Amino acid sequence: MGCIVLAMIVLTLLFAALAAEIRRIRTEQYIASHDSLTGLYNRESFFKKVEETVRKNPQKKRYMVCTNIKNFKLTNDLFGKEMGDKVLADQAKLLMLAKYDECVYGRIGGDKFAMLIAKENFNPRLAAQNTSKLQYLINDTNYKLHLAIGAYEITDPEESAQVMCDKANMAIDSMQGDYSQVVAYYDEKMLGSLVQEKNVLSAFDHALETDQFRMYLQPQIKNTGELSGAEAIVRWHHPSKGILMPADFIEIIEKRGYIYKLDRCMWEQAAAKLGDWKRRGINDLCISVNVSTKDFYYIDLYKAFTGLVEKYDIDPGKFNIEITETVFIGDMKMHLAVIKKLREYGFHIEIDDFGSGYSSLNMLKNIEVDILKIDMAFLEETITTERTRIIIKAMIAMAKELGMEVITEGVRNEEHVAFLTEAGCDIFQGFYFNKPISVAEFENQYGLNQR
Repeated sequence: MGCIVLAMIVLTLLFAALAAEIRRIRTEQYIASHDSLTGLYNRESFFKKVEETVRKNPQKKRYMVCTNIKNFKLTNDLFGKEMGDKVLADQAKLLMLAKYDECVYGRIGGDKFAMLIAKENFNPRLAAQNTSKLQYLINDTNYKLHLAIGAYEITDPEESAQVMCDKANMAIDSMQGDYSQVVAYYDEKMLGSLVQEKNVLSAFDHALETDQFRMYLQPQIKNTGELSGAEAIVRWHHPSKGILMPADFIEIIEKRGYIYKLDRCMWEQAAAKLGDWKRRGINDLCISVNVSTKDFYYIDLYKAFTGLVEKYDIDPGKFNIEITETVFIGDMKMHLAVIKKLREYGFHIEIDDFGSGYSSLNMLKNIEVDILKIDMAFLEETITTERTRIIIKAMIAMAKELGMEVITEGVRNEEHVAFLTEAGCDIFQGFYFNKPISVAEFENQYGLNQR
């Protein structure tokens, strides 16, 4: 009897040990296959599970759906990693609200999530409503979380899950900063865009190192007919493709977060040219350079611009800084502080593309700048209508009341010039006067070589 009891005790201990080992193995497997913050499948396990699910029932129509929080790094920078982690955890919960058979969820890196879902179960309107709930986590009226959703309808069940996600992410990339759009669908044309993007990015750093990016100047003409200065506009002198226009590469570089490198390159060239002009006795011309929204986060703008002024011994009042209205979608308080310091140092700040954004009047209420640039592009087709003329006159009058100089860009004909002169515009810029031209052409055409 004692032997039986002893055997039972031994068996019990063995079973307990075996159960503990099974639990340990399962825990290790779970940890290895799941994301620790959200509890979703990690990248590798998600891809594996997706491929198993699709190939098990290849006839079923499905979507690969990917999500991405635009400029998520700013959330961590502005509100801390703890808040950033909470946003990600809550996004995972929102994703899992779609509880359907054979639905697979994963966090495939950073703020990027993915979901395999049957086509009949994907509701883009509901997805957009759910993602908008993330905004309530950030108690800041000046900062908006924008979550983008890309959907790819799976057509080849043998396709790798990685490729499926790449195509869904291409749909996200196609939005190109359109904050009003939440959901985009993949189509085959996007593949060509991806190839172009990879070509641009692979050549970008080498192009910077070998001075392939050149400053061109588009003249700015006073209403008296005199040359006021120019806006610096980049051209890429590609060794095999010739001269590339900004539309061929700017959006790609900006989307990937490298725009600050290109901007610094242009600022340097503009400052160097102003220094050259000063040494030659040309002190009455300015050059305007563009500052992108992300520059405020990647660069100490005050240090960068004052450093260039000291390096080339130039007048900051001739080194104009252009910003767009979209700068103020983010951390307005921080941006206003930077702009105030730059103005106090002597720089002139321009608001570019005024009239093409949604927050123009609200923005002007909160910020003091020196120059307002009105974009004629959005009014060009209706310039002859009385309503359009009233709007332009009112914009110019408002700027003058606020103590700002007015530049109108996109001026294309004599009619524009006559009307804008009458309306009180100070400076014109556009193809009517000249396209962006090389520095050598600029100096030649406007007689700077003789001065």
